[in-house]
Amino acid sequence: MKGQREAKSEGGNKLPWIIAGAIIGILAAAYLGLCAWAASRDTILPNVSVAGIDVSNMTMTQADNAIRTAVEQKGGQISFALSYEDIQESLTADQLAVDAARSAQDAWEVGRGNFFTGGPRLVGHMLGMSSEVPLALPEDDPALLELMDRMEQAVNAAAGDHGYEVTQTELVMTKGAPVVTIDWEAVKAQVRESLQGTLKEGLGGPEDGVTGNNLILFASRGEVEEPDFEAIRREVYTEARDASLDPGTMEITDHAVGLDFDVQELKTAYQNAKSGETVIIPLDVTRPNVTREDLEAALFRDVLGQATTRVTGSAARKNNVKLAAAACNEVILLPGEEFSYNNTTGSRSASKGYLPAPIYAGGRSEDGVGGGICQVSSTIYYAVLHSTLEIVERHDHQFAVSYLDPGMDATVYYGSLDFRFKNSTNYPMKVVTRSYDSKGSRYLEVQLYGTNEDGRYAKPASSVFDKVAPGTAYQPDPNVARGTLVLDREQYAYTGMKARTYRTIYEADGTVVEKQDLGVSSYKMRPNTYFYNPADGDPSTWVNGKPPAPPSTGPGTTEPTDPGTAQPEDPGTQSPADPVPPPVSDSGISPIDPNGAAG
Repeated sequence: MKGQREAKSEGGNKLPWIIAGAIIGILAAAYLGLCAWAASRDTILPNVSVAGIDVSNMTMTQADNAIRTAVEQKGGQISFALSYEDIQESLTADQLAVDAARSAQDAWEVGRGNFFTGGPRLVGHMLGMSSEVPLALPEDDPALLELMDRMEQAVNAAAGDHGYEVTQTELVMTKGAPVVTIDWEAVKAQVRESLQGTLKEGLGGPEDGVTGNNLILFASRGEVEEPDFEAIRREVYTEARDASLDPGTMEITDHAVGLDFDVQELKTAYQNAKSGETVIIPLDVTRPNVTREDLEAALFRDVLGQATTRVTGSAARKNNVKLAAAACNEVILLPGEEFSYNNTTGSRSASKGYLPAPIYAGGRSEDGVGGGICQVSSTIYYAVLHSTLEIVERHDHQFAVSYLDPGMDATVYYGSLDFRFKNSTNYPMKVVTRSYDSKGSRYLEVQLYGTNEDGRYAKPASSVFDKVAPGTAYQPDPNVARGTLVLDREQYAYTGMKARTYRTIYEADGTVVEKQDLGVSSYKMRPNTYFYNPADGDPSTWVNGKPPAPPSTGPGTTEPTDPGTAQPEDPGTQSPADPVPPPVSDSGISPIDPNGAAG
């Protein structure tokens, strides 16, 4: 009798797999936990240094401070030199533009490039593995560039066997003569690599140690063999550079004449020449637009534009105008640079001496710190309008000003509205402001000095249209006597209008070059406002616009008072209380034209 086969119990062979899976899961969780721990650390890994400076387990801020301190303490004792034969130029580490913050960031990022490798990298560093991060230096480090430039000039000037000669207009070369060239592009890479080694040795060494390194340069020499024409071009090439003025030191930097040549032309001529034959090719000479002599003779010789306005209002307003004008005085703009009124004056605050004076806030007049400073920006703008300088940004006021014709003003609001113009000439220019008193009145004068190469000048003009006369508004006030009107003498009336501004550019002989349309300025109307007693009823029901006579109380009763018309006074800058930065309106007299005629 055959026996029956026993059925295998279900799952009997799965237990090892379950155990293995559990172990793998535990290991994976542990690995992920390790990686998460590594990623959550806010300090640099152990055994990490920056150019020899130990920054292990530091925060980025601590590493930044450690790097700065090391460079400050040891930088002067670390020297790096370039040498070629008997020529040597050097610098010290404290002259370098070391970026300590970026160096600390680079150190902190060690081991953080990938989440899944961060854990093992951390463990490896804890067990002795180390990482070295180079000191961060900008590609255009001024000290390095200057070192390279000094060395290149010294080598080129001293080399007597370079095989060619550069005259003012030609490159002269003798075939077969020895040619000495240095690949300066390759030298730049060698300098940065060698410098990092010097920095590591010096910054990582003892505090009082002196470290020096001398990188010796080698030139390629060719006699019968064909020279390196590209290397010769790099030695000869000079970019044309205008003489310029340093606004900080007021020193004039020298100009440079641009030199270049056609490499293929030299190569072809050289190959076609016989040994010992002289090859001559023309140089491409680029003269600078402005030489040192030109700049010295022409610097600030001409008045490009000028304007004068009368400063009225309170003593506080006059103080503000004087402060803002002083901030703009003697500002120098190099060719292509922009003048920004807000950047030049900064915020107008009490800490800078600005006082409360009339401003606009939400269309109303009230006292605010800095009132009046828009007269300075407007006067500078009016001076620019009398020049050919490029206007970059300008905004009209909310209400027309009285110290300048409509369309000739420029309002500002710190952080929002600015007045900007560009020095669009080839020479430096200077803004000069002056406040002075004459015949009992205060005046603000602005002159723009520069170099007028072609003698061109400009005259501004504006046409006014869409005038809106001030209306009448009424506000109830129970404190006003019945049957009378009281004029609001703080909220003065303004005539609304639009003005289109033009600037006509003339040649020196008076020929019109162009007429520039500078756009339309829009000024709001503000009505005369009168206070009345609400017991006199709705003003719209009054006969002839006058409140009814009060009830008779016997002798002494008077007719309603004619309040007259308000005249505007000087609001100055705007207040941030207005949701839209409100333009400034200041009053004064008609501007004085630079030519002496009333504007």
